[in-house]
Amino acid sequence: MVLPTTGARLPLRLVGAHEPGYWRADDELAPGTDYLFSLDGGPPVPDPCSTWLPHGVDGASRVLDQGFCWTDDDWRGADLSSGALLRVDLPTFTPAGTLDAAADRLEDVAATGVAGVELSPVAAYDPARGPAAGVRLFAVHEPYGGPRALQRFVDHAHRCGLAVVLDAPHRWAVADSLGLHAFGPYATGARIGPRTGARPGPPGSDSPRINLDGSGSRGPRDFLVADAERWLRDFHVDGLLLDVDALVDRSAMPFLGELSEDVHRLGEQLGRHLFLMVDGPGRSDRLTTVVHDILAAPGEADPIEGLRRLAQEVFPPTTSSWHPPSLRRAHRATQRAASVLVSDLTRLPAANRSVPWTPDGGLPGGGDDAGTDDDRACRLAFAILAGTPPVLDTEHVPVPAPDPGAQRLVDWTRTLLALRPAAAADRELPVEVVTAGTALVGRRGRTAIALATGAEPAAVDLSALPGDLRVVAAWDPAATTLSGGVLRMPPRSPTVLHDGPLDP
Repeated sequence: MVLPTTGARLPLRLVGAHEPGYWRADDELAPGTDYLFSLDGGPPVPDPCSTWLPHGVDGASRVLDQGFCWTDDDWRGADLSSGALLRVDLPTFTPAGTLDAAADRLEDVAATGVAGVELSPVAAYDPARGPAAGVRLFAVHEPYGGPRALQRFVDHAHRCGLAVVLDAPHRWAVADSLGLHAFGPYATGARIGPRTGARPGPPGSDSPRINLDGSGSRGPRDFLVADAERWLRDFHVDGLLLDVDALVDRSAMPFLGELSEDVHRLGEQLGRHLFLMVDGPGRSDRLTTVVHDILAAPGEADPIEGLRRLAQEVFPPTTSSWHPPSLRRAHRATQRAASVLVSDLTRLPAANRSVPWTPDGGLPGGGDDAGTDDDRACRLAFAILAGTPPVLDTEHVPVPAPDPGAQRLVDWTRTLLALRPAAAADRELPVEVVTAGTALVGRRGRTAIALATGAEPAAVDLSALPGDLRVVAAWDPAATTLSGGVLRMPPRSPTVLHDGPLDP
C-alpha cells in the first residue's frame, strides 16, 4: 500500500485460509487518508472497492469517515412491488446535475404519490471517456457530489417518505481500462457490447463479461455482493436495479440467487425491506410501446391486437410473465429470498431511455417526442393501472410542475396512483379488450380503462359488460359522461371505471 502524501509504503499480507486470496493491512488508515495499491512492486493503482475517489477513477482512493449523522432510524422501507417509482436521471433532472440539487426537489417528487425514486447510476467514471469505458462500482462519482452527497440524498428521501432504488451499471464494471485483471480473474474472455437496438459504440467500446462461473469466480462474486451490501447498508439505499443480462451465468447456484439470499439476510439484520429489481428493453417497455402504437394509428386492428396478445402473455404475471433464463434459475435456486426480486417493470419512454444499457431513442420510430399532454395522460393510465410495477419519467410527470399543464399531469398521476391498489388487487385475473370504432376498453376484474384514441369524440356501450361500472377518474371530467350504459369521451382521452366501492 502506498500513501502518496508521505510516500510511505505499508505492507499487505494474505489474510489466511478462511479468506483465500485476500490481502489486508495490519492497521486501518485514518479517515481522509489517500492511498493506493502497488501490486508486486508495480505502479500504484486505486482500490477497486474504494467508496471515495476524489482524484478521479485512476487517482488515489480516500478513506471515508463512516460517521454520517443519519435521521432515518424509523424508516422501514416501502412496498415497491405495488407502488410506483419516478426515474431521476441525475445529469438531466436539474441544471446543476448533482445529488444535492436533486435532493432539493424530493418534496415535489413525494407530492406525486410515488413510493420512491429510481436513481440513475452514481458509480464513478472518467468524464472524458464516459461510463462505457469503465465504472468503479463502489465509488460515488465526484462531480455528482461524492459519497456524502449520496448519503444526504437518501436521508432526505426517507424523510420525504420516498424509497431509493439505485441503478447499478454492471455492464461496465470490469472494463479493460479499470485494470482489475491485475487483482484477479474479474473478467472472462467473452465480451458484452451494447444491447440489441442500441447505437454502436466506438471500436473497443464493448466490455468483458464478469467472471461469475469460471475459474476464480469466487472473487468477482464476492466483489459484486460486497458492492450491493455497501449501497444497502452504508448508504441506506432501499434497492438496486440490476443489469441482469450482464449477470448471466451457468453455475449450479446462479449469482442472482446468491445475491438475493444475501440481500434477504441483510434486510432481516437491518429491519428494512430491501429489493433487487431486474429489467430490460423489450420487457419493461412493452405496454407503453403498444399504447403508443394505438395512439399513432387510431382504430387500426394491428395495434389493438398487439394489446390483446400482450394481455394474454403478461397477465396474470405470476404464471406467464417472461423472465430471462438467469432470473428463472435464480427464482428456482432461492425461493426463500424471492420476495426481494421485483421484475417485469413497466417503464414510460424516458425512464427506459435514461437507463444506461438500453437502446437509444425511447419511443418507437426512433423519436423522443412523447406527444401531447393528452397522449401522456393515456400512457400514464395504462402504465400505472394496467402494468406491472411502473417506473415513471419526468416527461410524463414533470417535477416540479412549471405550468398549469404540467400540474395537470402531476394531479392525474396522483389520482391514478391512488386507484392503483384497487386495480392491483385483481392482477391475477385475465384481461379483456373491447373496441368500438376508435375507442377501446381494457378491463381486468373490477377496474377498466377506456381510451378514446382518435381525433373525434368517442362513445362506447358498456351495458353488455358485467357489473356496475362507474367513472372514478377522467382526464377531461367535464366532457366525460356515462349515461344509459353509454360512455362518451372527448378525443385522445383516458377514463378509469370501477365496479363496486373503492376503499378510501
